[in-house]
Amino acid sequence: MATLLNKYFEVNLPALIVGTIGGGTKLPHAKQNLETLGLYGSGDPVGSHAKALAEVIAATVLTGELSLMAALSNNGEHWCAHQRFERG
Repeated sequence: MATLLNKYFEVNLPALIVGTIGGGTKLPHAKQNLETLGLYGSGDPVGSHAKALAEVIAATVLTGELSLMAALSNNGEHWCAHQRFERG
């Protein structure tokens, strides 16, 4: 029987489409944020920046999911957080 320490968490985002060149990446905020992450442009090899951006997004989604699971597993934590931030 496996213990929790031997388990991994993952998130699957099969339809995640990201871009680091062209289109909306030329908008000031998008370009500035991509540059802050060091991911503006195609990267070397080509496409490496888009792959890295997808990994950042997936990691962010995963941390949100883990946070939600933690709040739901602690009795009343999820409800208290909504009350604290006036989300009724």
